[in-house]
Amino acid sequence: MNIYLWIILAALLVDYFLHALSRFLDLKNLSTDLPDEFTDHYSSEEYARSQEYLRENTRFSYFTSSFDLMVILLVIFLGLFNTIDLWLRDFGFSPIISGLIFFGVLFFVQDILGTPFSLYGTFIIEEKFGFNKMTLKTFILDKLKGYLLTLVLGGVFLTAILFFFEKTGEYGWLYAWGIIGLFMILIQPLFTLVIAPMFNKFTPLEKGELRTAIENYAQKVEFPLSRIDVMDGSKRSAKSNAYFSGFGKQKRIALFDTLLEKH
Repeated sequence: MNIYLWIILAALLVDYFLHALSRFLDLKNLSTDLPDEFTDHYSSEEYARSQEYLRENTRFSYFTSSFDLMVILLVIFLGLFNTIDLWLRDFGFSPIISGLIFFGVLFFVQDILGTPFSLYGTFIIEEKFGFNKMTLKTFILDKLKGYLLTLVLGGVFLTAILFFFEKTGEYGWLYAWGIIGLFMILIQPLFTLVIAPMFNKFTPLEKGELRTAIENYAQKVEFPLSRIDVMDGSKRSAKSNAYFSGFGKQKRIALFDTLLEKH
């Protein structure tokens, strides 16, 4: 084996064992005893159930990460990357088209293998603890939307990278680095304006005490807030959450409707 293969294998194994160690430490330090700080907010039963939820998800992640590692190691040692590459070259496509199909095949195979785990996590674990609100129809629609985004955004992104590797030779890595940097910048406004609305409905937070408090705090910490929205998070989950997104002066805070209902 060459040095690059050893480096890749070492990176995969180190990453796997570090994550496994962190999960082991998480499980080891779990306790069903309610901390004093939470006594006025949660019951002992609620806290114990939250710990059991974390325990079950952590154990499930052991299985999924082990499965992923075994699959990637089998693919490497059986030479399947090279097999797919040679198979695609026989069609006589240009290097860029062949590269796009190559990554497309890898993506869909990975997604097919991972879908049963996603279904189990959503409809078994999340359902068991009362979090799941997603229907099978919503799950399938999310998949289709994800495929569309991957086809459009991933296709454009990979085409640019493959083009520069094809045309610029030894400087291809430099152009690829620039493209990745540009993509990381553009993905924030794209997420806010295009991607997020594909999956959820956003409505402006009504005027009132909460909106005023958020706006005042944002002004105090000099956070350039352009929008405060309520997101229909209850469409998929009973969990409460919130996030902010955007770039520059166009930042948005999104509050899950479940957060407003429960807290």
